[in-house]
Order: sequence, then C-alpha cells, then structure tokens
Amino acid sequence: MSVEDHAKQGYQELEKEDYQQALKHFQRALAQESTHPESLYGAARAYFKLQQYEVSIQTFGRLINLLPNNATYLSERGVALHWTGNNQLALADFDRAVKLEPNNPYRYSSRAYIKDRLKDYQGAIDDYSKAIELDPEDAIAYNNRGLIEEKLGYLEKAKGSYQQADQLDQRKNGSKKPETEPPISKENSTDTPVEKVGTSTVTTSSGGRSYWSEIRSVFTSRQQFQEFIQFVNPFKKTQ
Repeated sequence: MSVEDHAKQGYQELEKEDYQQALKHFQRALAQESTHPESLYGAARAYFKLQQYEVSIQTFGRLINLLPNNATYLSERGVALHWTGNNQLALADFDRAVKLEPNNPYRYSSRAYIKDRLKDYQGAIDDYSKAIELDPEDAIAYNNRGLIEEKLGYLEKAKGSYQQADQLDQRKNGSKKPETEPPISKENSTDTPVEKVGTSTVTTSSGGRSYWSEIRSVFTSRQQFQEFIQFVNPFKKTQ
C-alpha cells in the first residue's frame, strides 16, 4: 500500500474509534515517508486517544517542526500538554495559536480554559469575553465566564453570563437542555481542511472533496472545545 492509502485507512479507523488499528496504518505510512504531515497528524491524534500523551506531544512536535505556523497543530499539542500537567507549556502553544488565528473565537476559549487552570482568572475572563465578541452565539463561553465570575465573587456579572448561556441554549435546543451539544455538521463547519497545509491531497473515488477535508481539529468548533473541557453537565441554573 502507498503512503496515502495507509493514511486513508488510518483516518477511517480513527472514525471508527479503533485507535490501535489506526496507529498501525499511520506508522506504516511513516515508515515509508517519515515527514508525511497527514500521517504525523493522524498518529499524534491516535496516541492522544490512546492516552499516550507524551508520545502524542513528541509526534505533534515533529509535525510543528515541519509546519510551524499551523494553529491547529499547536492547539492540539497544547491539549496533550495540559493532560500531562504542563499547563505553562500548553499556554505557550495556545498563545502562538491565538497570534496565528486572532479572529478564531475558539482559540481564545481554549486559552481561557488553561488560564483558569493557572489561576489567571482575569486573563481567562478577558479571553472568554473576546471569544464572545467574535462569536456571540457561543453559550459555552458565556457559561464558563460565569463560572469564573462567580468564583471571584462577581455575582451579578456571573448571573448575567449564565442567563445569556441559558437563553442561547434554549433558543438553539428548545426547552430541553442536552447534556452535550449536538455536533456541528461538516457542511457548516468552519474548520480549515488539513489538505491546505499538508503536502498531499487525495480525492474521493466519487470525485468529491478530499477525505483530508473531513479531519477535525480540536478547538476549531464549539463541540470540540466542549469535548476538551468534558463539559457534560447541563448549564448552571440561574436563580
């Protein structure tokens, strides 16, 4: 099989959540071409899903050395760094991602989460507020800002943030509050396809867009940011 074929198989296994099998395909692709960006990315994702965070970080590092100006790769390494407890290093990656994509609200939301963990509460509030400025429909950012405001004793501000979160969630989902936000459809996604930053593209047999364009990045959509913070409970109720 070619490098592209192994990579394609790897992403299909990722889609099926068979991370061990996905990793095997990516490793075979990298054995043929050690700097194949899509296979490095897939391998890093597979390692992360297998909770092999250190190896994931190393693999993202190889990828970032090849493509240092890709905000997605920096953000995803930042996630892995967070899970190893290296929040200062994670923050550095998120800072770089924000500089590369200053108009992407989810870069600010993800950095805000890390700032909160580092007890930079005002910095976290500022980043959530910037995310809201860029995407006024982001109920999660409102809710998370409210949690920090409440933590700091800004009860009226917190109440306002919670109310905005509840109103947005109810407007989107009706009176029923889901425990998790429905995934954003591929058609409506604002993700930048990986094929634009890699060195190869592979089109589908039907002549449609490349399967690389289906690859999702952490922190590029609300649903993926929510997955990162394990936000699995309903929004906090206001009084």
